[in-house]
Amino acid sequence: MPVNMKDIIEETFKKMAQKKSLDKITVKDLVEECQISRQTFYYHFCDIMEVIEWSLQKGVEKMMEESRRAKDPEDALKIFITSAVENGKSIDRLLDSQKREEIEKMIVRAIRSYIEKMVKEYKREVSLSYDDLQVTLDFYSYGIVGLLLENCRKPGVDPERLAHQMALLLTGNMVKEKE
Repeated sequence: MPVNMKDIIEETFKKMAQKKSLDKITVKDLVEECQISRQTFYYHFCDIMEVIEWSLQKGVEKMMEESRRAKDPEDALKIFITSAVENGKSIDRLLDSQKREEIEKMIVRAIRSYIEKMVKEYKREVSLSYDDLQVTLDFYSYGIVGLLLENCRKPGVDPERLAHQMALLLTGNMVKEKE
C-alpha cells in the first residue's frame, strides 16, 4: 500500500499542535518529526498554513460524506457541530496564535464550501441571483463560524440543541411575527 505523504505530514502536524503553539512549529521541526527532507515537505505543501488549510478541506470532505447520510439538513448540521465540538481544543490552539486572522478566514472558507455543497445536495435549484447567493453564503458562513467559535468553547455544549437552533435560524423560523 503506497504511503500518502500528505497524510503523514498532516497527522504529524496535528500531534505537534497538541503539544506546542502554532507559532512555535516550524517546517524544520515538522520535517524532523516526520523524518523526511525539506524537499519532500515542499513538494507537497508551500508552508505550515497550507498544511492547516488542506487538513480543514479534508475535514469538510469527511463531513460532507457523513452529511449525505443525514436524514435532513438539521441532522447534517448536528454532524458538523459535533465535529467542531470534538475538535474544539485543536481549533482553540490554532486560533491562539499570531495567525488567528488567517486561520479564521480558512475556517470561514471551509464552512462556506460546506454550506455551498449542502445547498446543492438538499435543494437542487436556488431562486437567487449569483450575487445574492454569494452574499447569502458569506452571511451564513460568518454567522455559523461565530456561533461555533463561541459555543464550542463552552463546556457541555449540546450539539443537537445547537443544530436545532441553527436550523431554525437558517430557515427563518427562529423569529416569527406574532399573529
